[in-house]
Order: sequence, then structure tokens, then C-alpha cells
Amino acid sequence: MIQLLLSAIRKKRQYVAALIANLAIACMGASMAWTSPMESKLKDMDESPLPEAPTASELSWIGSILTLGSLLGPAFAGFVAHRFGRKLALLISAVFFLAAYVLFLTTQSVAQILVGRFLQGCGIGFAITITPLYVGEIATVERRGALGSLVQTFITLGLLLDYAIGPYVSYGAFQWIQMALPLLFVAGFVQMPETPHFYVSKGDYGAAARSLAYIRGEPISELQAEFNSIQFSVEESLRNRGTIKDLFIDHANFRALIICTGVVVFQQFSGINPVQFFAQTIFDRTGTDIPADLSAIVLGIFQVISSIVTAVIVDRVGRRPTLLTSALGMCCSLTALGTYFYLDNQSSEVASTLTFLPVASLVLFVIMFCTGFGPIAWVLLGEMFAPSIKSLASSVVSSICWLTSFFILFYFTSLDDALGSHWLFWIFAVCCAMAFVFTFVFVVETKGLSLPEIQARLNESAPVMASASDKC
Repeated sequence: MIQLLLSAIRKKRQYVAALIANLAIACMGASMAWTSPMESKLKDMDESPLPEAPTASELSWIGSILTLGSLLGPAFAGFVAHRFGRKLALLISAVFFLAAYVLFLTTQSVAQILVGRFLQGCGIGFAITITPLYVGEIATVERRGALGSLVQTFITLGLLLDYAIGPYVSYGAFQWIQMALPLLFVAGFVQMPETPHFYVSKGDYGAAARSLAYIRGEPISELQAEFNSIQFSVEESLRNRGTIKDLFIDHANFRALIICTGVVVFQQFSGINPVQFFAQTIFDRTGTDIPADLSAIVLGIFQVISSIVTAVIVDRVGRRPTLLTSALGMCCSLTALGTYFYLDNQSSEVASTLTFLPVASLVLFVIMFCTGFGPIAWVLLGEMFAPSIKSLASSVVSSICWLTSFFILFYFTSLDDALGSHWLFWIFAVCCAMAFVFTFVFVVETKGLSLPEIQARLNESAPVMASASDKC
């Protein structure tokens, strides 16, 4: 019985490695939502470590400068992952997160907080670039979608940590609690192996074989077919080492770039980051009877639950149907939310009878996001590009993602004041409708396909729309 139990555990090592790797993503989620409970504390002179309350402009920078760090991080992350390994690159993300919390603990100026937020962004850039790469290289074909979608699950766990703890503890205590996440990640991940793909790329076939045998929990003699496939794929990519030019001249790479970039850009234009970064502020303005901090916790709980459901169903339902449903649901919920703010802005009596609508709309919105555009964007990024170009492509797509996020976050408050919340959420709804069309026309189904099969599908000379319609 004990031997059977140990054998079962060994065969689940890819799950253990993926879960521990995604603790870096939980650090990312906690960093993203840091402003939600901390903005009010920074403005409260009884709690703030600052000598005076930040101005509106400074608060905008505190919210948005994180995305500039996230923009720069992927380029360095890709280099480190290619030269020194995925494992080291992911561990470096924890260094950025820990340094940020040290700065927050010792801060006496807005400038120091801005530096800390920038370092959080660098940590995010490393985590979101390398985690899908690491998980994609250790997962079996049958489990790649489920394990890849853990990214969104762990983002939401990090968000929930902030929503559930931040409002109820002091500013300083919150930073100490936040530091526990990267420390836990480092303690667990140093025990995990480097990916066999990286070892093969360096010509260390013995280490690659040991890594694969450890991850699968089986003797390498029983994994020879998989090892040969990895060796062929990696060595082929090394013979055809990718450059930035190859992203545009190679048919499969270019289609993958269009698909992945489009999905992450529409992911950001859904408005998810303003909702996550400023959840309590948004709930404060709705005037509902439910306390804003409790509403944010409810939002976080639904995010976690829906992300877990996605991890279970994504390899059964497929990427395209999930994305299409997600875009449609987000469009409807944002339209309803914008309608409530319009009625409230017009001082309509109807608004007073619809106080449930903001919370219900936002809950539906995050459920739809977390079951589609949240996780699937990173699943596609981890599985669409050839090994020769994957690190570079991940860096490019991640940088575009965070550049888009910076502009949305930086101008969110200004546009909200200029146009009104109703127009802002209606614009996000229109973007979600465009995301539906983009997915229907361009996104290729990858469910159940190996990485070489995905490349073959992307290399098909048929029109994009015809290819995208397959398996719909």
C-alpha cells in the first residue's frame, strides 16, 4: 500500500512543480492588488508612513508604475532563462518582490514607494514570462492546458490575500505578511528541477534525462520516446535559432504572434486591471449597503473559484469556446455596470432600486474573465511558439501586455473624471465585443495537440479564418 502511494505521488510531480512555480504568480497577484487596500491607508495620516497624503497624480503613478517594471522585466527574464535556466530566472522574481516590501516597510517618501512598485513590476515581468514557459516544458500534453491555466488561479489567490487581509491590518503588518509569499516560494522552488528542455539546449543530456525521470516519476528507460521527442525539438530549434526577425518572416511564428498579442491586448482592454487595482474604490462609489472591503473579498473569492473551474475544464472544452464565452459574458456585465453608473450619474430613481447591480455585474465580469481571457492568454503563450523563439516571443508579448496595461491604468482616473464611469465601462464593453470577433476569426484551437502539431497547424497555408474555424 505504501509503495502504491509513493508511486502515485511520484507520478504527480509535474503537478507539485507547477503548483510551487505558480507561487511566483501569487506574488504577482498580491503586487497587482497592493493599491486596493493600501491607497486608503496612504491617504490616512493616522496610518500612512508618509509625512503627507499623496496627491492624485502621485496615486496614479503608484498604481501604474508597476506596469513599467512589468514592461522591462520580460526582456531580461528571457535572456536569463535562455542563458542560465528557467529555474534561476523564476527565483530572481522573488528577489524583486522581497526588495519591494523592504522599501515599503522603510519608506518615508512617495519616491521610495514608486521604486518599490517598479521593483514589484520587474518581479511580475519575470514571473509572468517564465512561469508559463517552465510549466509548459514540464507538463504532459494531456495536462498542459490545466497546468497552464493555474496562472490565473494563483493571480486570483494573490488578489484575494490582499482583499481579505489588507483592510484589517496596519500598513506595516501588511508588508510583513506580503513578504511571506516570496519566501515560501523560494523555500519550495529551490527543491524543484530545471526543465529537461533547458538541459538539452546546453548539451547536458544526463541532467535532462534525470530531470525528466524525476518529473514523471518513472525510470528514463520508460520515457525514451518522450525524451527523444524533446531532444529532437530542442536541437532542431537550436539549429534554427530564432531572432526578432523570425517572429515576422516565419509563417507559424507570425500567426502565433498575432494571436497571442491580440488576446493579451484585449485581455487588458477588458478593464480587468482597473477593477483589480481599485476594487475597493469602485465599490465605495456604488453606494451599496455592502461594505466596500467585504465586496472586494467576495469578488476575490469568485475569482479564485472560477479560475479553479477553468483549470479543470479547459482541456475538455477547448481554448476557443472558452474565450468566446468569456468575451460575451464580460461584454454583457460591463454594459450592465456602465448602465448603473449612467443612471446614478443622472440621479435617476431607478438607480436606487438597482443597488445590487454593481456587485452582481462585477462578480459576473470577474467570473467570465477568470474562465477565459485571464488564463487562456497565458496558456496560448506557453504552447504556440516554437522552442527556438519561445523565450523571445514570451518577452515581446508580455511587454506589449504591460505597456497596454500602463496606459489604461495611468489614464483610468483622468478618463473617469472626464467622461464618467458609465462611458468608461461601456468602452471596455465594446472592447470585449471586439475580442469576441477577434477570437472567432483568428484564434486556432490547440486542445489535445502536441507542440509540433500546433506548429504544423499554424503553418497551414489555408486562410486564417478557415483555420480558426476548426474544432469550433
